[in-house]
Amino acid sequence: MREQAERGFTLLELVVVCALIGIMLSFSIPSLRMTFFSDPLKSTARNLIGLANGVRELAVRHQQPYLLHISESEKRIWYEMDDNSSKEGEADTRREEEETETRRENELRLPETVSISGIWIGEDGSSQDNQTVIWISKQGYMQRARVGIEDEDGNQLIVQFFPFLDSVTVTDSP
Repeated sequence: MREQAERGFTLLELVVVCALIGIMLSFSIPSLRMTFFSDPLKSTARNLIGLANGVRELAVRHQQPYLLHISESEKRIWYEMDDNSSKEGEADTRREEEETETRRENELRLPETVSISGIWIGEDGSSQDNQTVIWISKQGYMQRARVGIEDEDGNQLIVQFFPFLDSVTVTDSP
């Protein structure tokens, strides 16, 4: 006795609904949108700017100078508190342990397709073993620096940091 037709959805209807859900999610969740529609070179530049600005704010908040390390060979960027000017004490040791944990979480690893093409420091930037160190003062001032990043297609961006300004310029290099 089959009085009612079998109810259900066709494969085409299910595919259309899944596609619509995917499109809505890609516009509503920024991280998902960045995965599908982002250029790794531009997203690396944005992440570098965000990390540098975050370290500047951290230096002002803790009133301690920081060092921003850029390693061309390891393709990573990280920061640490400047040891030469830190005060002795238990609170500082605890703060350094917390900073070590957050530094591991907040270090920037470059994607496989992106590499650092050059680093220029305005003043006397220290460089050792293919690693450059940029000093950030406790007022949030930073050495004038330009960091060039390049993808495997030869596209290049130059991120320029200014000492007394929060603004950062990003330029395409021919």
